[in-house]
Amino acid sequence: MRAKTICRAIFDTWISRFGYPSVITSDQGSQLRSSMFVEFTRMLGTQKIKTAPYHQISNGIVERFHQNLKSAIKAHEDDKWSELILIILLGIRTAVKENLQSSCAKLVYGKPLRLPCDMIDVSDIPPCDIEFITDLCHRMQQLNPVATSAHCTNRF
Repeated sequence: MRAKTICRAIFDTWISRFGYPSVITSDQGSQLRSSMFVEFTRMLGTQKIKTAPYHQISNGIVERFHQNLKSAIKAHEDDKWSELILIILLGIRTAVKENLQSSCAKLVYGKPLRLPCDMIDVSDIPPCDIEFITDLCHRMQQLNPVATSAHCTNRF
């Protein structure tokens, strides 16, 4: 990832929502030490603090967040993580933290975010036909595996 991408992401996703930060804490990444990023933080009037390298205790919260983010990305079959990242972050923001008994979004905005699933009225969903489900399960159990056919005439 390039410094320009990082600066753009900070501006588009953080500053547009919360305003200019007084401090940015970062790792030892080369993008965040570039002249462009230094100029970006100087222009914002933002102090930049670096975490200690290889000290998980000092940046444990960030490491745990990265672990959760990485797990969520790997859970999807799609390779294009850049297209998944926004919905994954929504999930992380709305997940209730046990130790806080609240979600990050509720702590920041004062109320929980409305999710797409909240827009579905469960009373509108018709009850399921038990007889149909039982019959379907029975038929599925009676299926036998069938060998696949070789459509290719050339043998490798």
